[in-house]
Amino acid sequence: MPAIDISQVALVEIILGVMIGILLVVVILQWTKLRAARRLREEEPRVEPEPVAPGAATRRMEQDLGFLVDYIKELPRLMGELNAQTEVRHIPPVLLNAMVRIFRAEQAVVLIRRRRTLAEPDQRNRLIVAASASTERGLNVGSEVPIGEGHIGYVAERCKTLDRQDFRREVLDNPRYAESSQVPVFAVAAPMVHDAEALGVIAISRPQRYHPQQKEMMEAIASLGAITWNNLTVYGKVKVAADIDELTGIYNKRALKFRLSEHAYAARQHGGRVSVFLFDIDHFKHYNDNNGHIAGDQALRVLAQLVQDSVRADDIFGRFGGEEFLLIMPNRSPAQALSAATNILQRIERYDFPFGKGQPMGRVTVSGGVATFPDDAQDAVELLLAADNALYKAKQHGRNKVFRAETGLNPPSAAATSVALDDSQV
Repeated sequence: MPAIDISQVALVEIILGVMIGILLVVVILQWTKLRAARRLREEEPRVEPEPVAPGAATRRMEQDLGFLVDYIKELPRLMGELNAQTEVRHIPPVLLNAMVRIFRAEQAVVLIRRRRTLAEPDQRNRLIVAASASTERGLNVGSEVPIGEGHIGYVAERCKTLDRQDFRREVLDNPRYAESSQVPVFAVAAPMVHDAEALGVIAISRPQRYHPQQKEMMEAIASLGAITWNNLTVYGKVKVAADIDELTGIYNKRALKFRLSEHAYAARQHGGRVSVFLFDIDHFKHYNDNNGHIAGDQALRVLAQLVQDSVRADDIFGRFGGEEFLLIMPNRSPAQALSAATNILQRIERYDFPFGKGQPMGRVTVSGGVATFPDDAQDAVELLLAADNALYKAKQHGRNKVFRAETGLNPPSAAATSVALDDSQV
C-alpha cells in the first residue's frame, strides 16, 4: 500500500477550512440582510388599499359578458352573409358592416392586396381600400397603402394582429415603421391570412364597445373573411375551367358566345345595354412567320394579360379565335364602349412587345370594331356581325384604329365612328 504524503493531507484540511469559513460568512451576511429588511418593513407606516366602488367589478364583468354574448350571436350572421356571396368583390362590405355592428366603431376599414399586372408588377406589394366607414376624414375607398408602411402595412407584412400599443411597442426602435407615415394608427388591425400571406387587412378605431379579447375577436372576423375569399377564388377557378382558353388563360369562344347571349337577353328584358369590342392583332401572320409560333403564342399571352388588367370587374374578355379577341361590356353606352376600346388600343401600342419593332407598323398594334345592343343590333348574332363589319373597316383605313358600327339600327355620325392613334398620343 503506498504511503500518504502528510503535506497533502494538511493542504486538503486547509482548503476545507477556508471553504467552511466562506460559507459561514455568506450565511451571516444573508441573515443580517433579512433582519434589516424585516426591521424596515416594521418601521414603514401601513398603507390601506384604496376602496373599490361596490359592484364596479361585477358591472364590468357583466358588460364584458354581454358583449361576448352579442359577439357570439353576430358570428353566425356574419358567416351566413359571407357564404351568400358569389363574388369576392362583395366580401369587403360584409366585413365592414360586421365590424361596425359588433364594435360600434367610429372608423372601420377593409383593405385588399392588389393583384400583380404586367404594367405594374409591384402592385402586389400594395393594399387598396375596398370598403371604409368613418365619421371623419380617413382612408377613403381607392386609397393605397404600401405593405410594410405604417400600422396597416406592418400588420400585412408580419401577418400579425396588433393593437395600437402593440404597434408602438414593436416599432419604437425601428425608423422604417415610424408613425410619421401618413397611414393612421388604428385601435386594432388584423390580417386576413391564407397560406402564410396576407390577402388583406381589417381595422377599427374608437370602438364604443370594448372587450379584453378584442384582438382575438378581430382576428376571428379576419379569418372568416380570408377563408371565404380563398374559397370563392378556388371555386371560381374550378367553375370556369371548361370555359378558359388554354393558351391565354382567358375565356374561350364557347364561353364568350354564351355570356354574350345571357347579357343581350338581360338587356332586352330590363331595357339595358350591352356593348362589344371585337379586335385582332395587325399583321399577326408576319409576326409568326418572322419570329416563330412560340414567340407568337407568347405575344398572345402578353396581350391577353394587358387587356385583362385594363377592363372592369364586370366585363367579360376572351379569345374569340386565332389572334382575334372579344370584350363584352355590360351596361356600357356606345360612347363609353368606344372610350374603353381606345384605352385598350393605346395600352397595346405603348407596350414593348418582344420583336415588336420588326412589325410593318414598327410595333404590335390591333384594329377593332365596337357595337352596342340595342343601338346596333336586335340580338347577339347581329351585334357580333356589326362589330366585325366595323373591325373590317378599321383594317381598310390603315389599321391601329377602332371604328363604331355603322350598319346597325341607329348609325352614328361619321365624326364619331373611329378613333386612331397618332404620334402625339404615344
